[in-house]
Amino acid sequence: MGRRYCVIGAGYTGLAVAKAYTDLGLDYDHIEATDSIGGNWSHGVYDSTYLISAKDVTGYPDHPMPADYPDFPSAAQMRDYLRSFAAEFGLDRRIEFGTLVTEVAPLDDTGLDGWRVEFADGTVREYAGVVVANGHYWDVNIPSYPGEFTGKQIHSKNYKRPADLDGPRVLVVGAGNSGCDLAVESAIAFGNAEISLRRSYWFVPKYVLGIPSSKFDVGSVPVPKLLQEAVFRSIILLGMGSYGSFGLAKPEHRIFDQDLVVNQQLPYFLKHGRIAVRPEIARFDGRTVHFVDGSSGEYDTIVWATGFKTTFPFLRDGLLDWEHGQPRLVSHTFAPGLANLYFAGLVAPRSGAGMLLMNSSRLLAEAALLQQRLRTPVGDLYSAVSKPSARILAGGPELRWEVRRGRWLLSAMAQLSTLLSRPAPVTDVDAVEPQPDSRSFLPDTVLRPILAVARRTA
Repeated sequence: MGRRYCVIGAGYTGLAVAKAYTDLGLDYDHIEATDSIGGNWSHGVYDSTYLISAKDVTGYPDHPMPADYPDFPSAAQMRDYLRSFAAEFGLDRRIEFGTLVTEVAPLDDTGLDGWRVEFADGTVREYAGVVVANGHYWDVNIPSYPGEFTGKQIHSKNYKRPADLDGPRVLVVGAGNSGCDLAVESAIAFGNAEISLRRSYWFVPKYVLGIPSSKFDVGSVPVPKLLQEAVFRSIILLGMGSYGSFGLAKPEHRIFDQDLVVNQQLPYFLKHGRIAVRPEIARFDGRTVHFVDGSSGEYDTIVWATGFKTTFPFLRDGLLDWEHGQPRLVSHTFAPGLANLYFAGLVAPRSGAGMLLMNSSRLLAEAALLQQRLRTPVGDLYSAVSKPSARILAGGPELRWEVRRGRWLLSAMAQLSTLLSRPAPVTDVDAVEPQPDSRSFLPDTVLRPILAVARRTA
């Protein structure tokens, strides 16, 4: 088996991974289940979708979005941009379209010897490693309630345009970014709409003083969480004022404990009486929906804007450790105890991810190169400074700092690996100390435990 890798998914994340692997000279097969580039942007968004983060923080740093794009490009413009990125760097020529992965399994207990990948047509290939970049916005989540609703039901993933709805009575369930958009679109199409909220959300305006709000979540140095919260609370105060004046309850959770909703249209339509707020659903009775406050309403269509489940059907049960519906990973990337299996894009940043994706993809490529020289999973070494977690929400500065720190760590481990593999007059690895002119980026207090682990696994 050669040093070839398998990259699964040719969307926003998978293209960044392919670029990083190409830049570092790693050979790979690029697998895409559909017939087009773009992932969710090609087959999972509605016609009227626009970015919620500004173009200059969403585009890849080495391929900026066109200057004539608006601050918030449309889905069609995003698809064109991704195709142009793939074409400029020759990534599109390496993509195998219409190729579905059905099983990914390690060749040994830990994946150090490589991975076996099986495809829907029955073919099997063996790889040095696998990058899972097929996204987590495809396995729809639809909650269950007592009774039966006899009108039309559609998940936001399958919605494209108002013609997909039976009107005029539309109930949108869920007030994430999609839920707010579809409630507004339904109100425009049919004159009014209703939205059911299980809980309150923090609504962030797209603009503050003429500046896209996503630009307030930039930087590469971690900012104290209390300061970040204060900044975004000020943004929300400027954009929303009193929640009660919109008929909304003020959120009870801390501002970064749940997804933020970047939307200015829903409050506008609430103020104009075009959208009405309902509480959580209690039960169904034909076309009647009963709510937990005892009220009810008749509806022709329910739009489920209730998110997605994170699933990897090609990975066997027990391979990953799950918590609250998410896998526990080291730095959103490494599965504990497994080598040469990497997860890309399994994180929900608050702002544009262009720079983050390119840097985190470079980290993946550097980890793959380092793993070739080690007999212990890189992620297990990495876990000395970043404990496994199932949390996918994170701020931009924290994520960028985590990736930067990770690349420093990999650089240090690569240098240590070189030292340990080089003939030396000393036999005790503990005697090996970083030299004053070493280009290591980490302090000795971090290097010493890495040396100890390396000695035990050499």
